[in-house]
Amino acid sequence: MENIYDTIINSAPWEYIRNILDILIVAAIFYWVYVFLTNTRAIQLLKGIIIIFIVAIISSLLRLDTLDWLIKNITSYVVITVVILFQPELRRLITQFGQRNWISNESMKETFPLDEIVNSLLALSEEKVGAIIVIERNTGLRSYIESGVIIDSVITEEFIRTIFYPLAPLHDGAIIIENGRIAAAACYLPLSDSKQLKKQHGARHRAALGIAEETDALVLTVSEETGGITMMVNGKMFPKIKVSLLKNMILYFMNPKTAYEESYNIK
Repeated sequence: MENIYDTIINSAPWEYIRNILDILIVAAIFYWVYVFLTNTRAIQLLKGIIIIFIVAIISSLLRLDTLDWLIKNITSYVVITVVILFQPELRRLITQFGQRNWISNESMKETFPLDEIVNSLLALSEEKVGAIIVIERNTGLRSYIESGVIIDSVITEEFIRTIFYPLAPLHDGAIIIENGRIAAAACYLPLSDSKQLKKQHGARHRAALGIAEETDALVLTVSEETGGITMMVNGKMFPKIKVSLLKNMILYFMNPKTAYEESYNIK
């Protein structure tokens, strides 16, 4: 049996297939990392690393000893700097390896109070009341929940609207939904510095995109200036969501089979 195995492994056809498979896997990993980093500040760092890598190859081919020595010594410090400066991106990148769940959970549509959330968003939009609703998917949000006021309540339209009423004590911050319940309100979220954000976007949108960059949460915001509804998911921002598409978009991104799609037709 071992001889047969050794014969197959060491055969010329398998050697050819193994090389192709090796290249395809590495290419897929690099592509996935690039797609992940596209909408984060780390994309500029990735471009810089690619340039350094190209320069290193050229210096080695041309035998530029001084330049080659400089690049080799700088590289070790660059790795440490990357780990320190880009902890959120690295943490999210590693976390997503274990996040994908391809088994559809049909019971979610029956138990998750989607209509209550959609109706509250539409009412808040009409009244131009600012709001941030964070819906947990696969990444746990316990640390963010503990930053706010623990509620552990059922989800109703009236309760969500009451929380975000301008004079309510818990209106300043986000509510986080965990396991189909409002876990906490007035929660603090990390702020994003993504180029997707425009000058008209305030702290509310920066916080919403920040949590969407660091976790896989589905985040919905209502602008108190325009009443516009924006969705943040997978580090991307979908502004000015149409009322007719809001419910379907939430269902789309809450479905485990499509939770990690990079685009959605919102035209």
